[in-house]
Amino acid sequence: MHADDPKDLFLSRVPEPDLQLLRALGALADERGTTAYVVGGVVRDLLLGLPNYDMDVVVETDAPDFAEAAAALLGGSVKARTRFGTVVLVLPEGRKVDLATARSEVYERPGALPTVTPGTMESDLKRRDFTVNSMAVVLNPDGFGTLLDPFGGRRDLGERILRVLTDVSFEDDPTRILRGVRFCARFGLSIEPGTEALLRRAVDERRTGTVSGERLQNELKLILSGDDPWPPVFRLIDWGILSGIVEGWEPTMAVRATIVEVDRLLSGADEIGDPAPERWLTLFAALLQPLAPAVRERVVERLSMGRRVRRLVGELAEFERDVLPALSADESPLPSGLHKMLKRFSSETLLLARAAAPGSPIAERVALYSSRLLGTATELTGSDLAQMGVPEGKAVGRILRVLLDARLDGDVSSVEEERTLARNLAETLTRSTETDSVAGESNTDKVVPEAHEMAHEELLEERPVAATVPDAASVSEQKPMLVRRPIYEVRLDTFEGPLDLLLHLIREHEIDIYDIPLAIITEQYLEYISFMESLDLALAGEFLEMAATLIRIKVQMLLPKETDAGEEEEDPRQQLVRKLVEYKQFKEVAGALSSKEEERREHFPRGVDPKSYADLEEEEVDTAEFLRDVTLFDLVDGLREVLSRVPERVDVHSVDLEEFTVEAQIDHIRTVVSERGSLPFTEVFGAGASRSQLIATFMALLELIRLGEVKAVQTRNFGDIEIMARAKE
Repeated sequence: MHADDPKDLFLSRVPEPDLQLLRALGALADERGTTAYVVGGVVRDLLLGLPNYDMDVVVETDAPDFAEAAAALLGGSVKARTRFGTVVLVLPEGRKVDLATARSEVYERPGALPTVTPGTMESDLKRRDFTVNSMAVVLNPDGFGTLLDPFGGRRDLGERILRVLTDVSFEDDPTRILRGVRFCARFGLSIEPGTEALLRRAVDERRTGTVSGERLQNELKLILSGDDPWPPVFRLIDWGILSGIVEGWEPTMAVRATIVEVDRLLSGADEIGDPAPERWLTLFAALLQPLAPAVRERVVERLSMGRRVRRLVGELAEFERDVLPALSADESPLPSGLHKMLKRFSSETLLLARAAAPGSPIAERVALYSSRLLGTATELTGSDLAQMGVPEGKAVGRILRVLLDARLDGDVSSVEEERTLARNLAETLTRSTETDSVAGESNTDKVVPEAHEMAHEELLEERPVAATVPDAASVSEQKPMLVRRPIYEVRLDTFEGPLDLLLHLIREHEIDIYDIPLAIITEQYLEYISFMESLDLALAGEFLEMAATLIRIKVQMLLPKETDAGEEEEDPRQQLVRKLVEYKQFKEVAGALSSKEEERREHFPRGVDPKSYADLEEEEVDTAEFLRDVTLFDLVDGLREVLSRVPERVDVHSVDLEEFTVEAQIDHIRTVVSERGSLPFTEVFGAGASRSQLIATFMALLELIRLGEVKAVQTRNFGDIEIMARAKE
């Protein structure tokens, strides 16, 4: 065996199970009178001695038919088909093989997806991006392991050079600019001078402007998710590639230090808390951090980033505005104050705050929260307090918060000390209740916060005095507002059931519907229905049934599988996946039929006055007409984002009663929409509104949608929701 012979390298480096699979596919190709090849990245990585478990196979005839035959031969199944004629062969053990028909490509315009036609293996290799990715290995028995290398990819690998195949490569597909940067960093390659000149010219001509945001986003994610992301990121900065994507996206020198520090922290250099921040998301936020808010918005919009990124960008602005000044102060806040200050922020925002100012008081205080305070909890529970005689309701939660503060600040350190403090708080509550009973009062909403504050003051008297404990004057100025919850129920027929919610979560978190992570989706689902119940949105029993189903499936996946020998147990998720896929298909068909119905409404029989149709439609309002590409869950997401901006209020004994009703908010929205015609969803609620006012406004908005007086429109995925007045007919 010769170490330099590509065939010998292929036979020696491919794992034996994969080798057997490829031989079987080659033999099948022979039987069907065609040729099969393994192509692209797997060939490159084998020649470099790197592991690669992604098998891409090309056949010179119809790949879907070949895949069906392979599935029958190997006992697998065919899972997916795409516009480019590719399919996925899934084998019994879960191994996947991507199969494609050899093809040629023509780019109708720069940056567009190509038009493909059947072709030869050489034309298939010629359409690829770089020479190192334009190699194939024959799988048919007579030539098994033979390297097909028409463009010198193996030579370039040996010389560690990255070279494009044609002079118009970056014009045809400008995403190759980012891909080339990533390949150079990942494989230690240098860009061939002619290729570098073509790349720089494409950057100067802003060729990336012809590419969709989704494709650019995907390439950037791959770079930021890499094992060693900062070298390619620096090249994106140095070559002006980022500013070529969005004008003004020009990271400063400080960003380099931040990115290196993010990478250091994520490598386990320090404790960063749980859950761990996601690498690509944190690095992306680091690239946006020094930009002006308007430029940040342009970047997010240009790259078609999802709601998760948009939420992080908003959170970053909130952190800089509301928290950074307090963290920068000379006086260190109490641990309990630090906990209240930081608990609402994601792990990505907190890590970025540390990385942007290493060694500063900001970094030290955030590190303290992430490493120690974040995991702190009381040993006593609500059940323990109930056994001590604390009445159910707000008092339990407030006493637990006082106990947590005491635990955080070191005033209690054992369950016995917690119990003593809780008993004192409960006795204070009892005395306050008895006093009001003698006076003939029974306002629980008033008694509970007063008892809470009295007990809290007793606790503070026993604590060491800290410089940052607020004085009585500053506390008394902060008056919480108690709002009587209106008894008001809103029902919209357009808002459907639990499968809609699951599809919404799958889309928002960019989850593969065929491989649902049950832990994540169950947690998000339960959080959603809990939030919706808190708004008094009536939830059908099906939502709770689905929650139980998700928990049952999660338990099934955790339990050991007991099957007869040779029998394979079905993945517990499969039944749910089938329901989701089928439901999604029905929704798509329903949408298509609805479009046909809309088209039909534009046509009228001879002799019929079209105005008569408008008169009929006035009698019965179809709610769906006023929810253009918007679901209840999109609106709830918007409300959660608005509520997240409302600062937490300090619970003190001074109580003002202020009342908001849905009816009053309906009148308010009617007036604003009538005057302006339309306005963004977030502006419906107004600045400085309380949580209760926001919820009442949200319920009013749902009712106006149901009545058909306004409509919610979302013109693009994850875009802003616009509330518009109904057009008068």
